[in-house]
Amino acid sequence: MPDTIPQGGWGNHATLAALHHLRQATLMAVLIGEAGGIVPMKGSLRDQPKDGPISPSPAPLTRMLPPTRTERLRPRRSSLAVVTHALLLAAVGWLAGSSGRARAEPPSTPERADVDEAVAQSLAEDEIPGTVVPLIEREGGPWERFAQNPSANPLRRPNLDPGQAGNIDQGAGRRFEENGDDGPRNPVLDPGQIGNLDIRLEEARNRLEKLEGKTEQLPLIRMSGFFQVDDGLFSQSPASQAYYGDIQDGVGFRRARLSAVGKLTEFTNFSIEFDFAQIGRPSFFDIWGEQEQIPILGTVRIGQFRQPGTMDAWTSVRHLEFLERSAAFQATDPFRRVGIMAYAMSEDERTSWAYSVYATGLTFFDGFQTVYQTFGDNRAGTEIGDNGGIGFASRITHLLDYDDLTDGRYLTHVGTGFLYGQTGGSGSTGVGAKTYRSFVFPEFFVGDPAGLGLSAAGTPRVVDSGRILADNFWMTHLEFARNAGPAHFQTEVMLEGFNQFGGPTTFIPAAYFQCGYFLTGESALYLKQAGVLDYNVVPHTTFFGTGRRGRLAGWGAWEAAFRWTYVDLSCTNINPANQLSNSAGPPPAPGYGVYNAPTLALNWWWNRFTRVQFNYIHAMPDIRGQGQLPFDIFGTRFQIEF
Repeated sequence: MPDTIPQGGWGNHATLAALHHLRQATLMAVLIGEAGGIVPMKGSLRDQPKDGPISPSPAPLTRMLPPTRTERLRPRRSSLAVVTHALLLAAVGWLAGSSGRARAEPPSTPERADVDEAVAQSLAEDEIPGTVVPLIEREGGPWERFAQNPSANPLRRPNLDPGQAGNIDQGAGRRFEENGDDGPRNPVLDPGQIGNLDIRLEEARNRLEKLEGKTEQLPLIRMSGFFQVDDGLFSQSPASQAYYGDIQDGVGFRRARLSAVGKLTEFTNFSIEFDFAQIGRPSFFDIWGEQEQIPILGTVRIGQFRQPGTMDAWTSVRHLEFLERSAAFQATDPFRRVGIMAYAMSEDERTSWAYSVYATGLTFFDGFQTVYQTFGDNRAGTEIGDNGGIGFASRITHLLDYDDLTDGRYLTHVGTGFLYGQTGGSGSTGVGAKTYRSFVFPEFFVGDPAGLGLSAAGTPRVVDSGRILADNFWMTHLEFARNAGPAHFQTEVMLEGFNQFGGPTTFIPAAYFQCGYFLTGESALYLKQAGVLDYNVVPHTTFFGTGRRGRLAGWGAWEAAFRWTYVDLSCTNINPANQLSNSAGPPPAPGYGVYNAPTLALNWWWNRFTRVQFNYIHAMPDIRGQGQLPFDIFGTRFQIEF
């Protein structure tokens, strides 16, 4: 056996094979010569100095063959035959290595590691007792790659709602990287939100080109969706139970939506979204087409979509900070209607605006439920009415300051808007009368609000104007928001009025304030085209464990939040002749009153696709003629989006 490993022979596999067989022969000789003694060798060729000797020496037994194998001391071949064979191979390898020494290049360490691993495997297969099968340490192994948790990269952007204003073209004001490497920094966008669709489709095309070396041609079609499953517990005071009835606890799917989004040409986009959890199954939601780069107008969208109303309305339902939007939004915003809208953003991306014309339709009441209504989701995708039923909505936002280096981690936002709508229908009697109605559900509810609004059908309305004969309505609002690292807040003040038949204008003031703090250091995202804070993050460390017998290795992102909501539906100057509602309930309609509700929230992001939310709501409706009727709500939500 040579004393040293030959120089220049590291790149020759024949030499290594010869040394391997020589090692086998030596081990055989030691085992036969020793009376059952076992002398382990060093772990592998990697453990030897490049020019140093190979010598038997004790080593930690990192991986031993089973005892049943070590008890077998019957070599397969005679030691003389093995030694002779090994010497011949060593001679051939030495000559081959010497002849190519001048032109041989030292191979990389991974190649040596591959050879060592093959040698170790061969030793185990030959069942040589007492040999140590080495553990080959490789950089970037499966566990190391898993532990690094690429999805936890703090530079990865969170998911965006593709239906939100401004997210299609600008990707929330952020340009997609030209090299097509979406990497860990870009979000999964919600294609229904304005400004998101183009960036999401471009991301898919670039990823396909990078992986497969080809570019996908237009038209492009992609799927998106999410679901939310809720559980709610209600605790009522005796006075609340007497007025509202026994509000039922419940569990169920609040939303379960699938959408197909796409790009037909370079400038034409579309979205088709249905919900399978709410009454209708499926129900119409964001269904529209739009054309980009129109002179003066910007992007023009036609179909059913969220109208440019409040900041709360334009915050994606996928990324709400609380389980539901505020009660102030419920009472004043027309929300999702069929219409036509134009939206754009200034060159410096500091100012955004949108305006639309839409159908309010009539508020159709068949004696049991409101089939069509002026406010809320229009799930039939239809508004009807011969007389009136047209509305106009507008909104403008501006960034007073914006930290470009941190991509909006620090900013100050202001905005305002105005809308006007005619009530649809005709006459002052019957189910198609020209009526206005505003009401509020608690900011968590079980069952579908398109039902009766009675306790027997789910969570009831807590304040309700009833069906009031009116010609038109209007609403204006102011909004203010601030992002300051892990802390943030937003607030809006709304004032809505409606003009009764032959009576005075009735005002409905409403407001909310909400704030939050990310306990794990993340910050809320800001969407420039939509002009909203987007409450979705990519956790610095995702929530994951190391196996059933392991431990939790990541805790995700955590946020604590607080909100106060105020709505005044006392409607003190209603002309009794204009009030058409007269329901015994429970709860009775109309139910004039003032609604206040503080909410405490704890939000937990497992990763950028999955979150769990906890809300405690102390509802304090003050009903005219009844006084305070407080009750408590404990709500939980589990959500997955893609």
